[in-house]
Amino acid sequence: MKCNKSLLLLTGIYLIVSTGCGSGEGTGSSVVMRSGEDTLLSPADSMIFVTDTISLDLMADYGIASIDDIDASGSDRVALLDGVSATVTVITDSGELIARAGGSGSGPGEFQWPSAISISSSGSVAVSDQMAGTVRILEPGLDSYLDLHGFMMANPGIIHLNPDGGFTGMRMVFRAEDGNTVIGYQTALWLENVSEMSVIYKEDLELFTPNDFGRSIVTPYPMTCNSAGVVYAADVSSEEYILYSFEPDGTPLWSFEYPFERTLKTELEILSEEDMVRRRMQQTAHQADYTADPYHYAVSSLAIGPLGRLWAQRSGAESVFFDVFDPETGQLLFTASVEEELDLMRLEVTRGGILGVTSGENPSLVRLAVPAH
Repeated sequence: MKCNKSLLLLTGIYLIVSTGCGSGEGTGSSVVMRSGEDTLLSPADSMIFVTDTISLDLMADYGIASIDDIDASGSDRVALLDGVSATVTVITDSGELIARAGGSGSGPGEFQWPSAISISSSGSVAVSDQMAGTVRILEPGLDSYLDLHGFMMANPGIIHLNPDGGFTGMRMVFRAEDGNTVIGYQTALWLENVSEMSVIYKEDLELFTPNDFGRSIVTPYPMTCNSAGVVYAADVSSEEYILYSFEPDGTPLWSFEYPFERTLKTELEILSEEDMVRRRMQQTAHQADYTADPYHYAVSSLAIGPLGRLWAQRSGAESVFFDVFDPETGQLLFTASVEEELDLMRLEVTRGGILGVTSGENPSLVRLAVPAH
């Protein structure tokens, strides 16, 4: 369950639209409607359950106050991003501390506003620092790093290190086109030259409206890639459930639209969202009315799971659901939901397993699983 930190975009939107945020046309094969057995309905046919506890107390074990992102490489490494202390902590999948780095500030090795993390099979870690406008690549021991500049006000909201170098990510972009301001999402590949994308897999732009100030705070970044660099993305929409797949060089593989049941947010969810957006906007010089979309997003996150399957998160009427697909064909395999008695503030599907952070004063880090399929 991801939440992004796009508030930074609000403070610089007018600068962005005057200078641009990259180039390239959106790509994708023709969308095919899946039907019949692919209809996505609730309740889920599998339950996600806890198998063991990695850390009983994150603060006591690692000094972690709040986990803003988690990634696990599948090679005995778990990376934890603490947005409160602006630190990166790497542990083994059994909970042994390997390294810790960062700190809040603008000095050497510090982060200003880290928002997304990725760890590779070799142990290298990438962090997207929105306030600094950089992507930092740290060596496996976290004792040396390289900052890649050129992302000011347009950092990836989600990031994935690629095995052959570089990284893929999804970000929100603003641009001036034909005298109009447009806003949207861009999924791309960055190699050594970070000022220009090497490949743009998908780009969706629409005319900017004042409500987009608030929308930029709460919208998700549904994209992921597998260990071979194949990229998967979804439309950011509450009306359509569409998934896309691309070769590393940008060649479209498949794209399907899936029938699904739209689910309304509760009144409490709407009020909480609107209150959160207004409070965050008060921290900037930009103020605008915000009205929440009454429906949940069709896809709020994408991830490659430990068996290489594609996991798509969607919000149900009473719980969070995952639709699990064959990544090669787009065929729905099964659906899954968290056990009702579990109270999790964060749940991340990664190549190294399904990891969760419990709610409460002393959060724990737990490992979860689903029955074999």
